[in-house]
Amino acid sequence: MTCEWAEGYLSAYLDDALDPQLRKDVGAHIETCAHCQALAEEYRRNDQLLATLAPIAPSDHLRQRIFESPDFAALVQRVERESADAPPGRATSRRAPLYVRALVPVAALLTLTLGAALLFRQGLLPFGATSASQPQTTTIGGPGSFDLPLSAGPRLVFLNGGALWSVAEYAPNSQTNAPGTPQRLTGASAHVIAWSVSPLGAANHNAGARIAYVDGLTGALHIVHSDGQADTIVGSLSPTQSPSAGQWSSSVGQAALTSLTWSPDGSQLAYVAVTANGATQARIYSLSSGSTLSAGASFDAPIIQLAWSGDGHALAFTTLSDGVTQVIVWRAGQAVATMPADANITQATVAQFGWSGSTLSWTTTHAGAIVGLYVLPGHSSSANQLTATGARYSVAGFTSAHGGAWLLASDGALSEARLAGGGVNWVANTGSTPDRIVWSPSGGAAALTIGDRLVIWSSGSGLTTLAHGVTGQAVWSPSGALVAVTEGQNVMIYRLGDEAATQVERLSSGANTLALAWATDERNLAILESRGMLLVTTDGISQTLLTSHQAAGAALSWSVAR
Repeated sequence: MTCEWAEGYLSAYLDDALDPQLRKDVGAHIETCAHCQALAEEYRRNDQLLATLAPIAPSDHLRQRIFESPDFAALVQRVERESADAPPGRATSRRAPLYVRALVPVAALLTLTLGAALLFRQGLLPFGATSASQPQTTTIGGPGSFDLPLSAGPRLVFLNGGALWSVAEYAPNSQTNAPGTPQRLTGASAHVIAWSVSPLGAANHNAGARIAYVDGLTGALHIVHSDGQADTIVGSLSPTQSPSAGQWSSSVGQAALTSLTWSPDGSQLAYVAVTANGATQARIYSLSSGSTLSAGASFDAPIIQLAWSGDGHALAFTTLSDGVTQVIVWRAGQAVATMPADANITQATVAQFGWSGSTLSWTTTHAGAIVGLYVLPGHSSSANQLTATGARYSVAGFTSAHGGAWLLASDGALSEARLAGGGVNWVANTGSTPDRIVWSPSGGAAALTIGDRLVIWSSGSGLTTLAHGVTGQAVWSPSGALVAVTEGQNVMIYRLGDEAATQVERLSSGANTLALAWATDERNLAILESRGMLLVTTDGISQTLLTSHQAAGAALSWSVAR
């Protein structure tokens, strides 16, 4: 246990508010650490000082202005409604250092002046009580390296140094549309090892405004608002409160870390938790009710490939049972379908799921090849095979648009399988076999990487070669009108029109590109590369280096603070 880790629990330790095992761990650290002993003693002295302070009450006029105002009455009604639905929890006690004791009377008066609304808005007051049947929920006001809340609008989120960082696409009050300064979203005591942003394109008001992350030091699953507020523990991926690095690197640990999956409307979060006996279990957390349910029994093998249906009413995932990959569909509180992933090859595994409405489809692989494409109609427990038995494909791509469709490529041929039409139909000759297939958001076209060529396919225009010398995967803009791709140390942007695709811009970076992410307004492109993190306007006029060193992993995501 490190000092940074222990300091996050000192306040709760002194309040005797920790679980027995965690309290034992913190106490053992304090006994051997002079720094934490001194800090704990200062907390105790601060408590004594606060206990001796004379109470300070507001004037009758101020009290009346605050507590008899229409805004306060509306706030109380809202809090009562939210408290009834909120997850059980307990606020984290945060003691101020001793040197701030002279400011306590002033702070007390300011708190009353601002009213309880500010406390609730920043998540500093608890909702509900601790329940043994639910994971403990802790709500804090934010990590504190900035003034809450962060400015509203699109924000780029990335992981760096074990912390999640957020930067506004446009700095507040900026006259040049320059980006803001990166600000830390997660607290100093947390070490983030997995994270996921809720979907941006959903109709839900909170779409894109929530970020789920896993603290590798505690195993806790957090959800934080994109503006840095209401960081809340909603569950745990680990059976212990001090998971080891070996646990995370194991097969079940890796399955858990890669499992964070938001429903399309951003109202539910599915994840995999490791149980006390080392098994895995799929769980679903609901933001509206604050409750967690288990999606089926636990399994001895890792649970992988979590995928939500388009309406968020069903969840599919796979696991091994007696050495055979099983497809499990969880709907309306029960497993409605459990079947082998491939009816012909028991050793086959699921390569990719694809939902369109209530219809689930998936491809299976064996010995490095795609050997099957299966479709499970809504509310059915029997899957249909679309591909011919014995057929082999090298790569596949799925779109949920227009009833759902797959592109399958092999031996220089490109084929399409529409879920509603049934069967696999040839659509084009590609010469060489594609390495990747990425559909546009609208499902009107697909980008194929064939060797070092970028080729666009659409049902109306067939194949069009867009670029040569490609070294990375194509990334579509949210509208599907633009596509970005790396070519050596350059990022090229192309626009797809009705007549032909045209080059829009060449963004020279001079470094190896690892990941690309479009802003929602398509005016900026985030680039993760070997020298750091860049935000570049798509017209190439402005380029801002957000970090001077490479962020951890190869992941970028946009959120929206509201």
